[in-house]
Amino acid sequence: MNNQVYNVWKFSIEPFSEVASDVLCALLADVGFDSFQQTEDGVEAYILQSCDMESSQIDAIIREFPFEDTSISYSMAEMENKDWNEEWEKNGFEPICIPGLCVIHDAQHSVKPEPFDILLQPRMAFGSGTHETTSQLTELLLRRNFAGKACLDMGCGTGILAICMALSKADYVAAIDIDEFSVENTRLNASLNGTDGRIKVYHGDAAAISQAAADTPQGKFDLIVANIHRNIIVNDLPAYVQHLSQGGSLIVSGFFTNDISTIRKAFESKGLQLVHEQSKNKWAVMEFRKH
Repeated sequence: MNNQVYNVWKFSIEPFSEVASDVLCALLADVGFDSFQQTEDGVEAYILQSCDMESSQIDAIIREFPFEDTSISYSMAEMENKDWNEEWEKNGFEPICIPGLCVIHDAQHSVKPEPFDILLQPRMAFGSGTHETTSQLTELLLRRNFAGKACLDMGCGTGILAICMALSKADYVAAIDIDEFSVENTRLNASLNGTDGRIKVYHGDAAAISQAAADTPQGKFDLIVANIHRNIIVNDLPAYVQHLSQGGSLIVSGFFTNDISTIRKAFESKGLQLVHEQSKNKWAVMEFRKH
């Protein structure tokens, strides 16, 4: 891969908290930032210079930041021209362990064995398992059995959730992402975990769901998982419902607990029934069923 020029945006959060940092990273990821590094007082966020990020987009995120009495300032600088995917692979990430269930790690770290061993090379894609939404969904999916099921990971990032469904015996898993880095990274990680035979990766947005569904044995998905921003989930809801089988489940995350009522109202208006709800550090997970 050719070297690409990145810009680094340095954000200072006052007062600083890990929850506020996670929220900011999620909002920045929605507008195109690739990766993040927590600092003592905030976050460093990295984005390809070619993405042409405008200060007005950042200002809008800060104005609408959901935490009251939180002040965010920022600065931007061009980074050294080098292969940052290579740098990321050298440094890796600290292993994540859910005792008695799974360990998520890169090739650079030694880990204690768990029933599920998930090897990731995240590169620039979002979703190593450290974020509350990803960790909650990882545990939820690995504790189930999807034998005989066709599943969809919408907004797949690293492909970790698609891998979890494949490890939980799903017959067929589709993974879709609008970001080409994520598509490539999902294919790599599926191969690293021996699940590439059951995971098919597509590049695109919600319009790609039709093609992915057509490739399933029944033309529908038994399970759709979408770990994306609230507005995108609601906007794409008709496509999810159209391609979800009767009795199928739709699991969504990537939003805050104060968004639960908005999500529930939108989903129930489409005939979906809430069957499960959980949260961690203000990040929510909701499961609906189509009857």
